[in-house]
This record gives sequence, structure tokens and C-alpha cells, in this order.
Amino acid sequence: MELSLFSFQPTKSPLTKINPGIKLLLLIISVISLFYIDLIPTTIIFFLLILISIPLGFSLKSQIQDFKPIFIYIVMYYLISSINNFFQSKVFTGNIFIPSQTITLSMLRLLVSLQLARFFYKTTTTTQLKWSLEKIEGGLRCLLQKIPVIGKKIHRETSFTLTFTLVISFIPRLMSLWNQLELSWKARGGTTGLKMISTLFPQLFILAFTEAENTLQALLSREID
Repeated sequence: MELSLFSFQPTKSPLTKINPGIKLLLLIISVISLFYIDLIPTTIIFFLLILISIPLGFSLKSQIQDFKPIFIYIVMYYLISSINNFFQSKVFTGNIFIPSQTITLSMLRLLVSLQLARFFYKTTTTTQLKWSLEKIEGGLRCLLQKIPVIGKKIHRETSFTLTFTLVISFIPRLMSLWNQLELSWKARGGTTGLKMISTLFPQLFILAFTEAENTLQALLSREID
């Protein structure tokens, strides 16, 4: 099963016409704002985003397909919460299946954050993001260069943009690596569960560091050339 949640999707969505830098800024502000919103408003936002996604070019079917792997881990989180409730109450009642408000809010914040991130990654290519951020950084450097004393220490090269773009674009690559590991696990007869996560996560970190090292070496080679 391919994890396409953070992959670019060619679409006619109106979001593709928005400047990538502005979309990224709105994404960061929105995710930070979630931590200051209570359960009921977060729940409303979650269902509202599902409805808004349809006119924005994301059908209900595609939303379910993208979030299907994520819901598996949400269910596991819920089960762990129920087990924790049982050990705390030490009495088997229907209440142990009701997650606490804190747990429910955490799960909803995760889902809303992923939905918002989905809007960004589905409608923005790495090239578009790099080009937009270079313009923003270039403009800021030009303004800073006009400041007395400080301006002389500001270079025109957009060094920050490349690093930041690599960080942002590495998230889809990380999801792709996890997808490869999960497919290999299931091909060998493994099933989704805690054992899969505990086994594959160390391998994911190794692959991620290897990928990062290869990217760094490629960049260094270009600079030498």
C-alpha cells in the first residue's frame, strides 16, 4: 500500500495557484494554533476540512485512501488508551473504552495537522517551493543589506533556502522509505501491529540517515564541480 499522504499530486486544485511560501507560512501558523484550541473546536475543524477538501480537488475517496494507513495507528493508539484505562480503574466496565479528553484531543490534532500538511504537499513541488523561498530570502537579504553596519555582513546568496527546502522535501522521502519497509514486511507475511513498528522503526532511522548522507555528498560534489 503506497503512502501518498505527503506526495505531490497533479491536480486542478485552487491551492496550486497559491504561492508555496504563503502556503508554508499558513501551514506553520495553523499547526501551532491547534495547540491553543480545545476539543470541540478541533473536532469541528476536522470535519470541516473533510468537507472543504472536496471543492479543493480532493475527493472523499482519495481522502480515505490517503489516511487509511494513518487510521491504523490511530486505532492502535486508541487500544493502548483503553488498556491503560483498564489498569487504572482495575474494573472491566464500558468506561475503559472511552478515551480521555486529552487522548481524544491529541488524536484529533494529529489528524487535523496531517490534513493541513496534505494540502501543502499535494499541491506543491519541491522546485516550486525552492523557487518561492529563494525569492523571499533574496528580498529579505536585499532589505537587510540596506541597514547600516549590519548590511555589510549580509551576503546575497540564498544559503538558507536550500537547507530548509531539503528538510521540507525529506518528509515525503521519509514516508516513501517507510512504505518500502512496510511492503517488504507484509511480503514476508508480517502483519500491522506493535511488532512491525518496533522492528521497522530502527531500520527506518538507518535508511533515513543513509539517504541524508547520500544527499549531502551529492551536494558537496556539485559544489566541488
